[in-house]
Amino acid sequence: MMDEWMADAPTLKRPLPIPPLALAMIGVMMGCVLDAVIKHLGAAYSAVLIAEMRYLFGTIFSGMTVLALKRKLPNAAGLRRHAVRTIAVTGSAVLFFHALTILPITEATVLIFCAPLMIAPLAWWILGEKMQPMAAVALVIGFVGVIVPVQGAPEAADTARRMEGIISGFAASVLYALSIVLLRQVAQRDDAIVTAFLGNVFPALYLLVPAVLMGAAPAAGDMPAFGFAGLTGFLLWFLLTQAYARAPAQSLAAAEYTALIWSALLGYFFFAEVPRWQVWIGALVIVFAVMLSAWHSRRSRLPETPLAD
Repeated sequence: MMDEWMADAPTLKRPLPIPPLALAMIGVMMGCVLDAVIKHLGAAYSAVLIAEMRYLFGTIFSGMTVLALKRKLPNAAGLRRHAVRTIAVTGSAVLFFHALTILPITEATVLIFCAPLMIAPLAWWILGEKMQPMAAVALVIGFVGVIVPVQGAPEAADTARRMEGIISGFAASVLYALSIVLLRQVAQRDDAIVTAFLGNVFPALYLLVPAVLMGAAPAAGDMPAFGFAGLTGFLLWFLLTQAYARAPAQSLAAAEYTALIWSALLGYFFFAEVPRWQVWIGALVIVFAVMLSAWHSRRSRLPETPLAD
């Protein structure tokens, strides 16, 4: 998922002495830890308030990076582009956090994996990019992968509530894909660090008033958890940025799917969640669809080699 916007990621003057694949895997793990923290907080707070606090602390951590590296903010036109894009970012986060409060972590992770499949049709619709037939095939296969985990829900599950979580997770993946498509309009103009900073600032601003109106203020005892959520969100971005800046995207793609392992482990140890077999089958179908789409995309970009006479 991340290779759509990491191509021009900045590297440190002295790169971390860790292989890029290991950096990517640790970054993905940080994302899953963030999901677990969100699920924990979701027992007491609304998704809107959780997202507000996550982005507020994320603004602090990313802002410190901007200041330390002396990055410049874009002009007014650039800020408007970021303001529009982060509407999708904000909606995706709130919906995904809401899904996490309802569904097991692994199931929510499977749903968000659909995002790469949505990029091609959204890019065709918004940017006018040509959509390859194979992308449409992969999209259909991916939808099948979404349907499979929905089956076989536990008998004790609240069907209506569960469907609410599934719809929220799927809608989050669509908005996440939309944010990636819109990111293409700013990635060629703005620094990745500044983009990450503004990707925290604007959501924090958008959610401030709704967070105040929709729920109680965070308890002092929960502030470390909110701060940890902001920190893990920052580390997720930082580690993946450095990994994708030092290695080809295709060599790191497998790291993305370790999220299934991390989410299953975290769900089991902290929430007593045991993924059903339908979840694993659906995940495999979605992973296959994403890899098929990525393989065809890379193949279509390769220059044609003339046949020897």
